[in-house]
Amino acid sequence: MKLSEIYPSKYVKAEDLDGDAEVVIKELVMEEFEDPQTKKRSQKPVLYFQNARKGLICNKTNAALIAKLHGDETDEWVGKHITLTVVDVEAFGDIVQAIRIKLPKGEKPAGAGLN
Repeated sequence: MKLSEIYPSKYVKAEDLDGDAEVVIKELVMEEFEDPQTKKRSQKPVLYFQNARKGLICNKTNAALIAKLHGDETDEWVGKHITLTVVDVEAFGDIVQAIRIKLPKGEKPAGAGLN
């Protein structure tokens, strides 16, 4: 049995994805998190998707990618299609897998084609 089955997470992780996952944004909500080391509490944005149980903690990189694709107003992201993909990134001196956002095939980013 996998530890992820014994201790399921409310949030999607890179190891949860088996290839790209096309999703539709249902909502973005601010949720409170506690840093396990400092015990400091902070608010972070979490994306929830139609037909998905887990949310995605939306870091600044992913928020900027979605804004580039669908505009800066987060309320307007609802109903928009995005693709979750897994990439290798450098973090804290190590190479780790992270979830990143890309536009689904055949879609154009907000403002595309404007001169």
